[in-house]
Amino acid sequence: MEDNHAKPCTFMAQEVYGFTRPSYEFLARRAWNDSIKAPLIPVVKQVPYVVSLWQQVRPEILPTNDNICDTNRLTITQKEVISVKEALDLQPGEFVQVRSLDEIRSTLDERERYQGLYFMPEMEDFCGKKYRVFKKVRSITLESNGEVRKLRSPTVFLEGVYCDGKRHNDCDRSCLLFWREAWLKRTEP
Repeated sequence: MEDNHAKPCTFMAQEVYGFTRPSYEFLARRAWNDSIKAPLIPVVKQVPYVVSLWQQVRPEILPTNDNICDTNRLTITQKEVISVKEALDLQPGEFVQVRSLDEIRSTLDERERYQGLYFMPEMEDFCGKKYRVFKKVRSITLESNGEVRKLRSPTVFLEGVYCDGKRHNDCDRSCLLFWREAWLKRTEP
């Protein structure tokens, strides 16, 4: 006579452990992420700043000629940046005039930036013209990694002012341009 009852499947504890043990690859990946990669992330995020600083300081520290004892060699010269009253506290709907190209250039550092924001060549076409403030910009999301950054310096978008893409291989995204309040003057309509 056949026994039609199903027999329960049992495993010994050692067999269960063998089937559920993490693979070597998983353990190696977890060790990398937890003990090596995690502490490196803050350091790696600083690399662009260190590289930029090194590129600025290197010519001053490492002489290119044979006159190593030149005492003026260690002085670092920086382009004079003209300070402008930046805090206009612009609100959507207000009218502004974009400062002249010369005024804006006087605020830029040697990397063509003011408070870290790059003055793009596309923005030159809007200098001296009047626009309405579209929106205040308080934070941005970086496309490269999804990181959200808060802007510390007053920045706005202007109505109808966007990148036409001509200087970016005819890009058709029509991105809004970021304007520091230092580059703008409040005006009447």
